[in-house]
Amino acid sequence: MDTCAVETGLLSKKPCGQPAATRCANCEMALCSKHAVPQQVAGRKTGKFMCKECDAARKAFEKNVPQSEPEKKPAAPPAATPAPKAAGAPAATPGASAAAAKPKEAPKKQEAKHDDDAPLEFTPSKKPEEKK
Repeated sequence: MDTCAVETGLLSKKPCGQPAATRCANCEMALCSKHAVPQQVAGRKTGKFMCKECDAARKAFEKNVPQSEPEKKPAAPPAATPAPKAAGAPAATPGASAAAAKPKEAPKKQEAKHDDDAPLEFTPSKKPEEKK
C-alpha cells in the first residue's frame, strides 16, 4: 500500500506518511485525502485529483494562455436593391438583372491550422568548430 509522498514540515521536510487515496493526474505522485486537490470543470468535479504544485502550475498556465476565441462567421452580403429605372431606359431582361445583381465572391483565405496536440520537435544545432 502506498503512502502520501507530499513533503510536510517547516524546517525539516519529511513525507506525510498517511495512506494514499489517489495519485496526481499530472505527476503520478501518491496523495492522501488531505493533500489531493479535486479538479473542476465549469463548477463540476471531474473525479481527478492533482497535487498542490501541479494544480498551481495549471492555474498559472490558464491565467497566461488566452482562451480560444469562437470562430467568427462571415457576414452575409447585403441584399441587392434594384436600381431605379431612368426615364426612357430600355427594360432589362429578367435573367440579366439577376446576374448583374450578384457580386462575385472573393476567394476564401485559408488560415494556417495549428495542432496543439502535436509533439514538439527539437533538433540540436551543431556547435561551430573552433579555429586553431
